[in-house]
Amino acid sequence: MTALAVGALAPDERVRLTLAEHSRSEPVRVPSSARRALFSVGSDRVRLLATADPEAVVVETTSWVGTVSVPGFEVRIVPRVPMASIFAMLGGQDASIAWGSETSDFAGDGELLDGSALVVLRAVEAATRRGLLHGYRTREEESSTLRGRLLVDQLARRPWTVGAPVCRFEEFTSDVVENHLLRAAVVRVLGAPGLSPQTRRLAVELLARFDGVADADPRELALEIPMTRLNAHYEHAMGLARLAIDGFSIRHDAGERGANAFLVDVDLVFLRFVATELRARLWPAHRVEQAEELALDDAASLRATADILVRDASGPRLVIGTRYHLGDDDVPRRTGDPLHLMTGGGRDTARTPRDPAAAVANDAAAFFPVMVQAASLDLDAALVVYAHARRRPASRIRMPATRASVHSWHVDLDASWRELSDGLDDLAAHVRRLCG
Repeated sequence: MTALAVGALAPDERVRLTLAEHSRSEPVRVPSSARRALFSVGSDRVRLLATADPEAVVVETTSWVGTVSVPGFEVRIVPRVPMASIFAMLGGQDASIAWGSETSDFAGDGELLDGSALVVLRAVEAATRRGLLHGYRTREEESSTLRGRLLVDQLARRPWTVGAPVCRFEEFTSDVVENHLLRAAVVRVLGAPGLSPQTRRLAVELLARFDGVADADPRELALEIPMTRLNAHYEHAMGLARLAIDGFSIRHDAGERGANAFLVDVDLVFLRFVATELRARLWPAHRVEQAEELALDDAASLRATADILVRDASGPRLVIGTRYHLGDDDVPRRTGDPLHLMTGGGRDTARTPRDPAAAVANDAAAFFPVMVQAASLDLDAALVVYAHARRRPASRIRMPATRASVHSWHVDLDASWRELSDGLDDLAAHVRRLCG
């Protein structure tokens, strides 16, 4: 098999490789410098697999879509659904984002980057339209007038500062962690190459809105921000901001020419989309929680995270697992992945076999976790929501020796937005029935 050569290119030339998510390329020859850069920017989002030819590799994609660009080589990973569906999932229930020709008719290599950037910026603009969120922050500074509490211990250690002693006080300010997160997202978007002039202009205008908000500490951005009635209107924008920070900030600047990537995890986007849509439809009778940690045994030594947990006034009612791909025989296996272990794989990363037994095992890898989580909560039913399946499972699967049933529901992302919305209404009605 002949490998595509990259090393013989002129300095300004670039080989462009277009792949679907969850797929593999033919062998391609990539120089070691480009491979190192690809490892740096792609991390585990885009994998390089060795071949018999030491100069050639196979590029394997995962659930991340977007573009990875290194000197002389570019990988474009396209989603299997219409681009408008990706933007719709990113936007979710945000009524301020109008889905139409402006967002669904992007063309060219920058469509996902520019469209996703626009979604993030519109969400930030909507959240801050009436002004930035303010809150109280504890500050300590020298002051010639008494403000708040005088720090007597510091004055005793430094008596020469009696003219301007250190005071501790609570300041009502916009320099709070929620604004740090949104501002960091706007900054990351603004630094992305390939934005359209309109999107870049919106980012510049939004950045000016955060005047007085300090740069974010990376450790601060990693922390969960408790949601209250005061910052609830920021929730959607903060979720997209975290996606943007993760997707836009993948860089590698070593060498003469830098490398960069913009990647979006469609698995996570699909999970957030389903949770957001169900939350809007089931409130106030049911509360929908995302990424809820559960104890699987009495001693709480075994723990698992449910994708979505639905509660009512009496407690947990339904565990929901989301799978963007379910039993897809084009999805590569990973060593240690439940899908890989349940199909009897060794240490290779071969494609999922095209046989019925493997397809059943793939389904089990999706159904088994929600069944265990439901059993730990003493629930009668669980639900798996999926977008793609090579072989659709039964709508209800009864587990022998247990009283639990696992239901499945298909969300058609290829449909129009009206049809998709109607399907989500039906899903919400099904969840209500399962919750009793």
